[in-house]
Amino acid sequence: MTVASITPVLLTETIPIGPLLLATAFAFGLAAAPTALGALLTTRKELTQSLYETRRARAAELEAQETSARAAERARIAREIHDAVGHHATLIAVESAALAATAPDPAVRETALRLRALAKESLSEMRAALGLLNSDTTYPSLQELVDRARVAGVSVTLSETGDTPLSPAVSRALFRVVQESLTNVTKHSPGATVTVTVDRASPVRVTVVNGPGDLPSPADGGGAGLHGLSERVRLAGGTLTTSYRADGGFSVSAVLPPGKSKVDGQDSTFGGGARDAATA
Repeated sequence: MTVASITPVLLTETIPIGPLLLATAFAFGLAAAPTALGALLTTRKELTQSLYETRRARAAELEAQETSARAAERARIAREIHDAVGHHATLIAVESAALAATAPDPAVRETALRLRALAKESLSEMRAALGLLNSDTTYPSLQELVDRARVAGVSVTLSETGDTPLSPAVSRALFRVVQESLTNVTKHSPGATVTVTVDRASPVRVTVVNGPGDLPSPADGGGAGLHGLSERVRLAGGTLTTSYRADGGFSVSAVLPPGKSKVDGQDSTFGGGARDAATA
């Protein structure tokens, strides 16, 4: 197009060589300006995109490094917990087995065997919580938990209704509400009567109510169990309510969403699936 525009001028006009070259260069430069500007804008866009991708890759790399560092630190803490707590739990199990083998009193032998089983189960739960066991580890049902409390001298009544499948998180939270409540009764209200009510509807409701204890409490004071339990229930999408009763007893109640029924093909109801360690 530039050649076509200047050719008539060259054929009809007599122009000195200097101005002719200048006019020709200007015409070609003017025609090439849009192309050069387009190439410049395209290059700028490509450089901007390349810079964005570089920054994003760098951010992803830093995040991966932080995640790896956190995972390594968690693994280190898990090993330390396992080595420290596992050592003592193993000693309890071994010494309980030795006591059961040598004690002449049948009641003492039975108690020693029960302590050994509890120590082994505590070790298994700790390993499951730290990711040191496979996810198919089984743990007690609510009925088994209540039965153990009865053997320990706690008067417990369990009432269960509903059959809505629960997610693993909700199952664990529900289990821990009952477990922590029974533990607190044993520590702070020995001899009290306990009623456990579980309704697996939507939402899921669990209530543990105990009356006043009729024996001196061996506990010196409260711990952080209920605070940890409240956080566990909150993370499962529910709410925890605790209150003292007019008769001197105590009430713990939780409301939880049922969630999905299965994870990785494993039923999430009590008696199956991995459960994490106790909060208290």
